[in-house]
Amino acid sequence: MLNQPQPQDKIRANEWLSLVLSLIWFFLIMFSYQLLRPMREAMTGDLENEVSRLFQVVFAVMLCAVFAYAWLASKLSRFWLVFLISHFFVINLLLFAAWNHYLPEQKLWLYRFFFVWVTVFNLYATSMFWTVMTDIFSEDRGKKLFGPIASGATLGAIVGSAVAMQAETIGLTRLILASAVALEAGTFFAFILEKAVAKKETPDDSVRVKQKLQPNLLQGFVEIINSRYLILIAIYISLISFFGTTFYMLLSEQSKIQIPDRDARISFFAGLNLYTQLGTLFVQFVLVGFTMRRLGLAATLSILPVVGAACFLSCGTAMTLWVLGAVDVVSRIATYGFSVPSREVLFTVVNREAKFKSKNFIDTVAIRGADAMASTIYSALKSILSLQQMLWFFLPLAGFWIWISIRLGKKQKELSDG
Repeated sequence: MLNQPQPQDKIRANEWLSLVLSLIWFFLIMFSYQLLRPMREAMTGDLENEVSRLFQVVFAVMLCAVFAYAWLASKLSRFWLVFLISHFFVINLLLFAAWNHYLPEQKLWLYRFFFVWVTVFNLYATSMFWTVMTDIFSEDRGKKLFGPIASGATLGAIVGSAVAMQAETIGLTRLILASAVALEAGTFFAFILEKAVAKKETPDDSVRVKQKLQPNLLQGFVEIINSRYLILIAIYISLISFFGTTFYMLLSEQSKIQIPDRDARISFFAGLNLYTQLGTLFVQFVLVGFTMRRLGLAATLSILPVVGAACFLSCGTAMTLWVLGAVDVVSRIATYGFSVPSREVLFTVVNREAKFKSKNFIDTVAIRGADAMASTIYSALKSILSLQQMLWFFLPLAGFWIWISIRLGKKQKELSDG
């Protein structure tokens, strides 16, 4: 019989505890983040022409954060690294809640700090989690367990978005406090996971745990420029961020005009996040595997740029909030449902060391640099073109993105067959 699961693919009894604890920890991280994300989107509308500059600040802070993380990782044990970073973010959230409650007249400064903070928090929290996972589990166990563990993030995002939709009833301060409680609870499960893993470590596990790949931006850059394939991947992923940031700024501005109340905007963005997560779940479980097998990787990679071009055409024709909201949901479903799984397949033909180093560079410099560039270009074009004219301006870039997708799919197949 074909495709029969091998014994080593089955989750063993002694692996279930680590799996469940990891899943709950990731659930709580993403639950915490999805309470915060719609707040950031809602606040962005009040910042008007400052968003472009704030994205540049995010880029600079992200670079500093990566070096700080590398230094901490070299000095602290795995648990103390998680403990310190998690509690740093929890304390920050408590300060944000107090600021919002006791100093409401200083809300613009709160919004500026919060915008930068949430963007950095998202990268730090998820990066830290997966660093721990790859440190705890061997490659064979990772192939078996990382899929179920990742489902915890999707479930956490769905529940967090559903809770954030009640922002008008709950209030901003309570939502921030709930995010802090969830993050603190996640740290508790990380502690239990660490204890459970320590009891089962073999001598081989102990050696493997000490062999960490430290983040190194320079080495990541060298890996990329020495490989045309990695250059194409960096361009493709940067274009995802570029288009996403453009839509983000457009939607944030229009939501401020059409939904003046801040808490109502939080509920609106939380609703968009919920629909996005539900749609992504459907695509990941039902469509993306079929698409990659039947249509091929090049076609699957091309889905997002085709959707992006259609979204620009839709917004250029009608600039209503409902059209913008639908565009945001559809484009993010295409991103998380099709592009993210297929772009990970691109790295399967890259050696492990080059993969980790190049991904580190892409996740910081390339993605956040693309954010900063997109916000700067958006602000520049907005001063000389109407919104409709500006959206048509991006269409040729979508065509270039499709061409990159096709080239990547063919190159991946060549490397895989070779």
